Amino acid sequence: MIKKGSVVKILRKESYWYQDTGTVVKVETDIKYPVLVRFSKETYSGVISNNFAQDEVMVVN
Repeated sequence: MIKKGSVVKILRKESYWYQDTGTVVKVETDIKYPVLVRFSKETYSGVISNNFAQDEVMVVN
């Protein structure tokens, strides 16, 4: 079960953070990408968070 505060590993191959871990900020319902994940490493454009689908993340702890 993915919930706020969980540490997750990213499984989306197209993502900048593929195979990296981040912390779940919030989980919404009834939208395509309900899991908002924040990372310690930022992209080239300065982004530190992104939304993912439930099957694109795996809980690590």
